[in-house]
Amino acid sequence: MNDFRFSHWTQLATLFVLILALLYLAWVGWGLLPGHSSVAGADFSGDRALTLAQEQCNLGPRPSGSDAGWRAGNWIADELQRQGWNVQQQQFNDGSMQLRNIIAKGNENADGPVLVIATHYDTRVVSDLDPDISRRKEATMGANDGASGVAVMLELARSLDVSNLSHRVWLVFLDGEANSGVPGWEGMLGSRAFSRQHHPAAVIYLNKVGAVDAQFPKYPDATALLQTQIWKLAGKLGFRQQFISQFGPEVINAHTVFLKSDIDTANIVQPGYIADRTTLDNCDQLSANTLTRVGGLLERYLESDSFSIIAPSLKKAFTVTP
Repeated sequence: MNDFRFSHWTQLATLFVLILALLYLAWVGWGLLPGHSSVAGADFSGDRALTLAQEQCNLGPRPSGSDAGWRAGNWIADELQRQGWNVQQQQFNDGSMQLRNIIAKGNENADGPVLVIATHYDTRVVSDLDPDISRRKEATMGANDGASGVAVMLELARSLDVSNLSHRVWLVFLDGEANSGVPGWEGMLGSRAFSRQHHPAAVIYLNKVGAVDAQFPKYPDATALLQTQIWKLAGKLGFRQQFISQFGPEVINAHTVFLKSDIDTANIVQPGYIADRTTLDNCDQLSANTLTRVGGLLERYLESDSFSIIAPSLKKAFTVTP
């Protein structure tokens, strides 16, 4: 009888251990599936970010000054306010249309410096690199070049625990950035308007951060101290395949404006994106795994408070206009 009881409990214990092992393997496997990647210890969700990108694309192309572009700005502001951020709108114009940057401020009670995470939310009015010449006058959807950076930052607004930071964080969504080189248009208007009024301690600029198999190189003109810190953390998190140690080609975008304004800047941008400035830049190009790695890295970087360590060594004291 005792032997029977012992055997019975042994079988139950073995079954219990087996169930736990299967649950663990299922959890790991789920994280490895496309669209279900996770960063250990992070709450950032690439699946949510992908949904947020799709919601932008549902509005259609969103060039500066268009009805869809204005609706996109309202939607961004509403999402940020829903997550409890202090949202302000910086309105400006280029002489022919009204534009606006959307600035979300977190942890405003902190005395530390301001670190800005920035992207642009407008899209290009023409697909001037489309492989089909007949479609080059069509507007781009801007899934990766526009929606992906916005999606990462909106999901970061939800997942980031700003109350535990010793410095302030602003999420800045720039207008008037996407049309450099288009006849009759100017680019990098939002970054210029922002840097004329604000001088944060540093900016991490995001663009084209959601494509399948994207790689993000370092950039030779970035602030080495900030860039090295971010890429080193990416390596510790196991993201070396995405955040590569090689230097990329020169890119001219908002990060260039910030650097010329003497604001320390790091650039998370995919060069050579295959669907760039084409009608093919739609949500089929995006990957929840890539969004998870970019957003999870930023969440971990901010919550580790690593920026406070290097902030005193950056170039200039920061000044911010309320």
